[in-house]
Amino acid sequence: MAALLATGLATVAIVGGLSYMGLSHRVDEIRREQASEHFRAAMTAYFGKYGDWISANRAEPVDRFLQRLSGPPGDDGPPRPRPALHDAAPQPGHPPPPHGGEPPFRFVLADADYRVLLGAGVFEPGEALPADIRSATHPITVSGSTVAHVVSEGLFIPSSQERAYLNAMRSSLLAGGLAAVVVATGLGLLLSGGLSRRLQGLTGAIRAMHGGALHQQVPAEGKDEVALLARAFNDMSTRLAASHAALQESNRKVLEQAAQLRELSVRDALTQLYNRRHFDEQASTLFKQAMRHKRPLSLVIADIDYFKRINDQYTHAVGDAVLRQIGEILRTHMRLSDLVARYGGEEFVLALPETAGPQARALCDKLRGLIESYPWSTLHAELRVTMSMGVCSDLAAGSADAMLRKADVLLYRAKEAGRNRVCHI
Repeated sequence: MAALLATGLATVAIVGGLSYMGLSHRVDEIRREQASEHFRAAMTAYFGKYGDWISANRAEPVDRFLQRLSGPPGDDGPPRPRPALHDAAPQPGHPPPPHGGEPPFRFVLADADYRVLLGAGVFEPGEALPADIRSATHPITVSGSTVAHVVSEGLFIPSSQERAYLNAMRSSLLAGGLAAVVVATGLGLLLSGGLSRRLQGLTGAIRAMHGGALHQQVPAEGKDEVALLARAFNDMSTRLAASHAALQESNRKVLEQAAQLRELSVRDALTQLYNRRHFDEQASTLFKQAMRHKRPLSLVIADIDYFKRINDQYTHAVGDAVLRQIGEILRTHMRLSDLVARYGGEEFVLALPETAGPQARALCDKLRGLIESYPWSTLHAELRVTMSMGVCSDLAAGSADAMLRKADVLLYRAKEAGRNRVCHI
């Protein structure tokens, strides 16, 4: 905006200067043409009245003749425009220019053979005019014969009235230029302020988008480039926000599906308990934590008594229902920190962190009793279900697998002792 303002002010200055120079030059041309025409007319009258140059000068010197032509009323009629004089200063014996001061133009006068009669301070009387100047002369004819030549190019010396006019014109141009500066500065500040506010709005919206707020809208009134940019930005922001929202929704669904797949990969499809692979990984982690922090840990293996007989006598559908119900009983009566899984077939495993042997045995005995007392007749009138368990709380076994092997030995001991019981070590 500063560059545009400087360009505008420079344009005002250039236009004003060229206008002043052009007007001055035009005034010079007009005055030159007028003075040249007056001088030629005066010289034509001079030669027409007195004949040749020598006779005319003897009868009346040219300066006096010219002064009389432009003299005050009473000489030869009303005042006329001051005719162009031939020299910048009066020659000896000749009167000064009328009204005092220097004449506005100087003209060179030559005879029919291009010999200088009046040199205008440039040529000496009697000197031959150069060939290049002869082409710029205007002939003075009397009775059809050329008696002299006038070089109509003169040096412009403005009069006091003309100087006053030019000064007034220069003052007007300066005042106009100053007014243009004020107007241009005001308009520049106004336009730059509005443009700056709009661009600041765009900048703030872009920063907000960078911060994560993708849906941004800025004012877009008008038809200029900034308005077009603002509308394009608003459209881009809307599309980007919609795309981002769609992408987030897609990511959410992908994450949900991934979580579901992961959950399915660690769950037993029938009982919805954890599967063996997941239990082995978590039991190993729990064992390491218990050893590191010197905290108790109990691992349990449980097996449904006579499960093959249930399948054979009451069908596999009833057997599956038994597995699902036992899984539900185990899951609903465990703590959140405990881990329960279907280990395979009719076997189940439990990991009880922060649980010593006596507490683990008491919990398992409670679970055994719940399974025994469940109304299995709802599945089949003659159905009875019990469970045997082996509990190991010995961290000195060295690993989770070793503890499970000890619990498995205890499980078979419980079965050998009559089933529907808990054995602990």
